[in-house]
Amino acid sequence: MNHLDVVRLLGLAAPVREEGEAYGQVVPEDFELLVKSVPQGVIAGSVLLNRSDVPVRYLEDFTADVVLRIADIRDSLLAREHELPWPLFPLPGGMLPWGRTARDGVLLWDTTENDTAQWTTVLTDEDFQLWLDFPFSASEFVARTLAGRPEGIPAFETYEEYESGSFWSVADDMRATATVLANRDIGATEEIVTKIRSLGVPAVRQLAGELLDRAVHGASAPLPEDYLAIMREFPGGVVAGVRVYPVFPVAYAAWPTEERQFLQWGELEGKALGWLTSKSDPQDWRVAYTEPDGTAPTHLEDQTFASFLRRRLKGDTSLF
Repeated sequence: MNHLDVVRLLGLAAPVREEGEAYGQVVPEDFELLVKSVPQGVIAGSVLLNRSDVPVRYLEDFTADVVLRIADIRDSLLAREHELPWPLFPLPGGMLPWGRTARDGVLLWDTTENDTAQWTTVLTDEDFQLWLDFPFSASEFVARTLAGRPEGIPAFETYEEYESGSFWSVADDMRATATVLANRDIGATEEIVTKIRSLGVPAVRQLAGELLDRAVHGASAPLPEDYLAIMREFPGGVVAGVRVYPVFPVAYAAWPTEERQFLQWGELEGKALGWLTSKSDPQDWRVAYTEPDGTAPTHLEDQTFASFLRRRLKGDTSLF
């Protein structure tokens, strides 16, 4: 998918390229043409594009309006003692914001590749606790969001139209989310799923569902239900400093101290995180980890996948 798919879904005219203008030199050409063709406003009640004169000639011009947001990200993670999942602009290969969500999340490019056409999308929430890595461009992210938007949400609204219409639906949904999260008896799985859904961007669940369906189809054995429920909403990325791999069939590894097997699903500070699969029922598997060199195996016998992530989201790093 590219900017032309977005233009088609919005019912707009394709952008005209001026003779001799060089696009894609500073930021992706596809994004520049998207900005050129889409007026200011809210796309699918979810996404707002950073506005800029195009083609972009200087990166400093493009980032002028987002410097403070980049500082917010750094300060917030520093306060939580969380490492950045990827470097931030202006570091080489650093994440660079290209838009935001209607719920104050930040949309960024992963600029690791020198070719701007290869930059992919990263999404973080307003608290910078969730970081989702998408293997596609800004335009494909927007196109997927348009295609998956809930019934009744307009494809495009001016700010005025959004604030008089979809904004109130978003506000109601955010209040409902806050009510669910405030429930003292909420289960760990439901809490994490609610937190992920609060991002409010349809492309998130769409990609997560695709990845999970593919993985479950090729899996040789069942996995814990809390893991499956969460990964149907989460396509992989970072949750409160914990890197959770995208769902895919993975190999078991030997547990260093005995005849048991370890199935890795993520990592934290170089430690391999997974389950110790000594019980026959996956619902009885509990989190375990080893040091980067495979030593010091530790079994957290009271922690499921969901309860471990919830502790981290609540700021509890006491397990290690």
